[in-house]
Amino acid sequence: MTAAAIPDPLPDLRRRIAAIGSDGGLRALAAAPLPVPLGHAGVDRALGGGLLRTGLHELQPAAPGDAGAATGFALACAARLAGPRPWLWVRQDEAGREAGEPYGPGLAALGLAPEALTLVAARDATGVLRAAEEGLRCRGLGAVLAEPWGDPRALDMTALRRLVLAAEAGVPALLLRSGGHGGPSGALTRWTLAAAPGAPQPARGIGLPAVVATLSRCRQPGAGGGGPLSWTLEWNPDERLFREPAPARPGAAAAGDRPAAAAAGLRHAG
Repeated sequence: MTAAAIPDPLPDLRRRIAAIGSDGGLRALAAAPLPVPLGHAGVDRALGGGLLRTGLHELQPAAPGDAGAATGFALACAARLAGPRPWLWVRQDEAGREAGEPYGPGLAALGLAPEALTLVAARDATGVLRAAEEGLRCRGLGAVLAEPWGDPRALDMTALRRLVLAAEAGVPALLLRSGGHGGPSGALTRWTLAAAPGAPQPARGIGLPAVVATLSRCRQPGAGGGGPLSWTLEWNPDERLFREPAPARPGAAAAGDRPAAAAAGLRHAG
């Protein structure tokens, strides 16, 4: 991944510096932090530079078989947003039973540091939301990933609004809707994820994790706008960035359609 693949943040930075001394001054600058690039030029351009750290981002599998792909994308986004800081993953027990439990060596293979992750298991969606909201109040965290299961009644507009307000204080929130069908949420971005074939890599065999990511909603400042946009993304665990999938070499068969998060460190217990 070259530096040219990431949109230049300088124009946006210059506008914010110019705002110092005008109405809002430093408060306006602090309220609009620079977005975090995901690495893929087209995605970052559509987002207005990357994902914002002050808000809620919603992610959902395109189909039940794409739960691994959605989890892998969510973990990669959490890693980008958190940077060197620790982060929190709150899962409903049912999510672990249905989609698999986190696996340390798998997380490390995805480029994530297992020691930076604090995992909280909650019995129901109410517990997930309560723990996630508490985590969002901890300014030492780099991100909070909340994963309830299905379409629980507890995940109503009041609960979602509380998550949004907590995330706007500075710690970004990712809401992974495993087993759910979505609905109004107030999220800054909404994504639908599906598994994609990965191109084989000489040293890795099965290839790098890949996903088809559809951005169906984006309310971030400076975003490109327009209808739903889709990209096939490949996750580079060494650079911890998304990129265009590498072209298949002549005579090399692509890896099968497997969830992008098969390498994301999920395994079934029992």
